[in-house]
Amino acid sequence: MIRWVAIRFAAAVRSVRAWLSQQLEGRWELEWGDELPGTLRDRIVYVVGEEGIDYYAAMRCPCGCGDILQLSLLPEGRPRWRVHEDRRGIASLSPSVNRTVGCRSHFSLRDGRIEWCR
Repeated sequence: MIRWVAIRFAAAVRSVRAWLSQQLEGRWELEWGDELPGTLRDRIVYVVGEEGIDYYAAMRCPCGCGDILQLSLLPEGRPRWRVHEDRRGIASLSPSVNRTVGCRSHFSLRDGRIEWCR
């Protein structure tokens, strides 16, 4: 029981830290390419594909745990996400991301901002 409380407390601290950081810094942006860079930067959603076909999106988990999230963009894939870039290069992602392992974060990325789900 104490271990569970400690894990949930650590997750809550990461969520508050990520929320505060987001309020003080800019919005999430998109970068497109044919391969994932060796080091992923914060607040960037990388879209990997070639010849007009997007394979997946990758990003660092916004909770601050440091995990790299890879989200399928292929139409035949399940689950599948869609990315949108507005004219300013600001990212949106749908549907929400609900991690079932690791930090267990659940969030949406809309208009470049993380919206935490409860």
